[in-house]
Amino acid sequence: MNTDAVTARVLDFIRTEFLWSDEDRAIDAATPLLEWGIIDSLRIALLQAFILNEWDVSVPTARIDAKNFKNAASIAAMICELEQETVR
Repeated sequence: MNTDAVTARVLDFIRTEFLWSDEDRAIDAATPLLEWGIIDSLRIALLQAFILNEWDVSVPTARIDAKNFKNAASIAAMICELEQETVR
């Protein structure tokens, strides 16, 4: 799984589902999603469903923390790690 492609897809989902103005959509892989209030507990649940549908990767409750959902890059890294664990 290509982390850059996963990051791009996560960003696309966040922009489409959580941000409505063009100004808001100007986020990148390092934008602090929790700190800026872009994601919250409800949106994390929506992200979990998206991740499961898109990559067939289930995010365990233990992985739902500020480190893994800090930004799109950390979400993508977590998805790739979980996907690798599933393959093993």
